[in-house]
Amino acid sequence: METPKTSSDEINLEELLLKVVFTIKRNLGLIIAFFVIGTAMGFIHSIMGTKIYESKMMVTSDILTDSYANKLNKNLNDIILDGNMDLLASRLNLSTEEAAKINSIEIEGVRKEAEKQLFYLFITARTLDPEVYPKLEAGLVSFFDNNEFAKLRVEQKKFFDRQIIKKLEDEIESLENFKTKIYQGNFFESTKGNVMFDPTDVNFKIVVLTKEKLSYQNELALASSVQVVQGFTKFNRPVKPNKAISLATGSSVGLVLVGILIAFKWIRKIARVAEEKQKK
Repeated sequence: METPKTSSDEINLEELLLKVVFTIKRNLGLIIAFFVIGTAMGFIHSIMGTKIYESKMMVTSDILTDSYANKLNKNLNDIILDGNMDLLASRLNLSTEEAAKINSIEIEGVRKEAEKQLFYLFITARTLDPEVYPKLEAGLVSFFDNNEFAKLRVEQKKFFDRQIIKKLEDEIESLENFKTKIYQGNFFESTKGNVMFDPTDVNFKIVVLTKEKLSYQNELALASSVQVVQGFTKFNRPVKPNKAISLATGSSVGLVLVGILIAFKWIRKIARVAEEKQKK
């Protein structure tokens, strides 16, 4: 059974609300001042703060795997966090000054396309200077291509493609010779007309094998650890500091500080009243 509210409870709540209202009213100038100062500080930070630019790059790979891409990502960010700009510069073919402008590199969203066995790697890079992006893009491709795991897999794939192409060329040559015998009549003479088939099937098979051979030749020509689908775009607007967030944060900090100050004044007043009562 619920206990009904007493008139004393209602009076205490009203008194508390009145105290809050009177406290805000007495300190309204202070509250406004801190709010304005905090907002101004947020505005100054949005203009004077270190500007960070962001851009995204997408590459495909039929060589790299999820786990290895994650290892590459961890390796690069460990170097950045360690502050070893000389090592980062050597890994990405950058100067030390250019490497120092890289804030972070994230390789994520590796998705597999089952039919073509492709992995899509989405690379997000944050830098202090958007002019670094073209060289960073080339440096990342070189970084992917020149690690031992990727080089071994690329060589294996090239060897496989060459073997398949050689086999297809042999099959096509054999079918071309067979087609020549058919058109010259030698084949039917040797079989005395006992074999029945459509000669156009040979042409169709040659076309199919030729298309397959061209497909493997194309794969061989493009064999590398990654292929760039979309490179970095150089944006001139920084993602940090964000003006709206800076203003909101600054004003919030101002209100928090004035709240702490008012609470401190209120506690001091209570302590002073308690001391006066004890003296009496």
